Amino acid sequence: MRLSILHLIIVCIATVTFVVFMFFKWESKNERIKVLNKEIMLEQTKIRKANELGNKALAYVRIGRGLDILAGDKLSDEQKDILAEKLLAISNDYKIDPLLILAVIRHESRGNPNARGIYTTGAHSGALGLMQIKYVSALEVAQSVGVEINSREDLFVPEKNLMVGTAYLLRLIAKYHNMKHALMAYNIGYVALDEKLRNKGALPTKYYGKVMQDYKFLAEEIFKNN
Repeated sequence: MRLSILHLIIVCIATVTFVVFMFFKWESKNERIKVLNKEIMLEQTKIRKANELGNKALAYVRIGRGLDILAGDKLSDEQKDILAEKLLAISNDYKIDPLLILAVIRHESRGNPNARGIYTTGAHSGALGLMQIKYVSALEVAQSVGVEINSREDLFVPEKNLMVGTAYLLRLIAKYHNMKHALMAYNIGYVALDEKLRNKGALPTKYYGKVMQDYKFLAEEIFKNN
């Protein structure tokens, strides 16, 4: 009987010892797993950031190539670098395709920062610079993007024109929730487009079609060697 009790005690002690040993062993493995998981998450973050940087660098190169195609020597290399940085930031912040902005620039001014719009009658339209934005329209949005516009001459500064022109287009996109209507309004003014929409009149689709042609041309030229 005593042997049986002693044997039982030994078994119990052995069992407890084994359980404690396995518990600490499991805890040790669990901690190691946690450390490995943290290391994996850290590496995944590094890879994601590297991919993001790679994508941004590629987008920057493509924007620069687009500026070369549409402007040639009308813009200096320094001006192109500044515009590429601005366009990349705008596209990231507002989720707008930078190629669309380049297409508008190509159609409006052929990349000439000193362009002045002229009606078919020969009279000046008041549209200025790369994106051919009018002074009044520029003043509407300049403050919202932190651009100081004090005179019409400021619109011949490429980066200022880009910023206010893009901001004005983004405002139209937000108004119409429709890229086609936004581009029409950019061309003829939102007051005129609203009147046509209200009266169910014929819409000026020609401008939209021309910009899309420029978009297609730039896309083909930019990506043909990729």
